[in-house]
Amino acid sequence: MLHEKALGNAAAMSPSASPQLDFSGRWINQMGSKMDLAVSGSDVTGRYTSKTSGAGGPTTGPLKGYVVGDLVSFLVLWPSGSMTAWVGQLVDDQVNPTIKTLWNLVTDVKDEDEADRLWTSVFTGADEFTR
Repeated sequence: MLHEKALGNAAAMSPSASPQLDFSGRWINQMGSKMDLAVSGSDVTGRYTSKTSGAGGPTTGPLKGYVVGDLVSFLVLWPSGSMTAWVGQLVDDQVNPTIKTLWNLVTDVKDEDEADRLWTSVFTGADEFTR
């Protein structure tokens, strides 16, 4: 579905009655990676430490994003210049707060290789974060 069509469908839905939830603090995903979030209004900042990297060990990058109600989106800029963007929703917030997300990681493909290899630059997956 085209993004514009999906956005039109989302705009037609009634707004969420969810109050602004507190995403602040440390969250850990199923792989053991950690993110520390600070929230000011709808702005999110922090640091994300991936347990693994292309170099084999952990890597850390700055994080920026947004929250609205129980929705969150954030992007991490890795030291290599790659970026990962997550979008998701907080569920089970009263019992076991979990952020369920989908992510896209984009890496650079050299200009001269783009015609044949651009498709190799985007990776997609899902993460679940708990406190």
